[in-house]
Amino acid sequence: MIFLKKTLVVMLFVVMCLFAACDSDSSDKGAVIGSVNGVDVYQSEYDYFFSNIFLSNYSNVYYSYMGIDFNDEESASDTIAMFESTAWQYTVNFSLIEQLANEYGITYEDNYMKDLLPWGYYRAIQISDLQTQLIEKVREEMLAEIEVSEEDIQAAYNEDPALWDGRSTSHILIQCDVNDEAALAEARAEAEDIIAQLNDGADFAELAQEYSDDGSASNGGVIDAYINVYGDEVGTENSYYTEYVDAAYALANIGDYTLEPVLSSAGYHIIKLDDIRSGYDAVKDIVADSLKTVSDDDVYTRLDEMLAEAYDAADIQINYDFKYYDPDAEEDASGDDATNGDDATNSDDTTDTTDDAANDTSGSDDAAGQNDNANSDDPENPANTTE
Repeated sequence: MIFLKKTLVVMLFVVMCLFAACDSDSSDKGAVIGSVNGVDVYQSEYDYFFSNIFLSNYSNVYYSYMGIDFNDEESASDTIAMFESTAWQYTVNFSLIEQLANEYGITYEDNYMKDLLPWGYYRAIQISDLQTQLIEKVREEMLAEIEVSEEDIQAAYNEDPALWDGRSTSHILIQCDVNDEAALAEARAEAEDIIAQLNDGADFAELAQEYSDDGSASNGGVIDAYINVYGDEVGTENSYYTEYVDAAYALANIGDYTLEPVLSSAGYHIIKLDDIRSGYDAVKDIVADSLKTVSDDDVYTRLDEMLAEAYDAADIQINYDFKYYDPDAEEDASGDDATNGDDATNSDDTTDTTDDAANDTSGSDDAAGQNDNANSDDPENPANTTE
C-alpha cells in the first residue's frame, strides 16, 4: 500500500516538470489501462509517475548508489519492475484519493490548467488540491471527536481572561511610504478628509470600499477577527500593529471611530469599533477549541488508514501489459491481490528512496499543508506577524 506521506513527496515534483509539459493539453488521456471501483485510469496518469517521476528522477540515484545501469535493461529489470509496480500503485492511489474526497463533497476543477497541461500533469495538480482539502476535513473530524471538560475550559480561561477577551474592528487604510514626508502628509490629509465625511454622517463601510487600500475594503473594511489587549488575534498566533491595537482599545463604545488618523508602518488607519467580547460565557467555545489539538502526523496517519481501508476494499482492474512487472506472478507469490499490499510490491523500497532524494525540497509533509494566515505579511493588513 502506498501511503499518504509518500504520495505527498512525489507530488512535489509536479512543479519541476510543468514547464516541460506546457506544449500539450489534457484532452489526450491515452488508453484506459485499468479501473478503480469502476472509474477508469489512463495511460498518461501511469506515465506521469513511471516516466517523469521514477525513471527520470531516480535512475541516476539507483546508478550512483546501487550501480544499476538503466541503459542495460536486463540488469535493471528488477528495479524497473519495482518502478512499474509502484507507479501503478500511485496511479491507483490518485483515484482513491479523488473518490474519498468526493465522499466529503470535495471537488477541484481548473479549466485553464486543464487546457494547458497534459492529463497526467493536470491530474497531479488536481489530486494534490483534493488531498490538501481532504487533510483539513479529516483534521476537523478529529478535532470534533476530542472532548474537553467544563473544568478544563474554565481553568484555561481563568489563567488569563485578557488573552481571550477581545474587540473586533473595521478600518480604512490609506497606504503610504511612511519614510516619505510628502507621501505621509498627503495620506494624512486624505485620512482626515474621510474622518470629516464620517463626522457628516457618511457610511463607514461605503467609505472603506471607496478609499481603503486594504484587502478588507471589499468587505466594508471589516476585519474578521477579535484582537486581545496584547495585540494578538484571539485563538490564533497573528499579531497586530501596536498603534492599531492601542487605538482600538481607546474607543469607548461600539460604533465609535478614531477621530484622528492612526499611523502604523503601513500608513494611516481610521478604525471603527464593531464589537466587544468579554467574559467566560462569550469566549468559552474559543477556549475549548484552543485546548483541542491534533498533530499533522496524527492527521496523516488517520488518512493513511482511511486510504489503506479503501485500497483493501477497492475493485482494482488492470488492463495493461507492463514490461517487467507481473501482477499475476506477484499474486501467486504473496497469496494477496496483485494490487494490494506493501510486501507484494516492495513499494516502500522505492518510495523510501524518493523520500530521501526529495527531502531537501519537500518542506516535509507540508506539500498539502498551508498557512491559513494568507494576509499576515501584507503591509496593508493590520495583522502583522513581523512586528
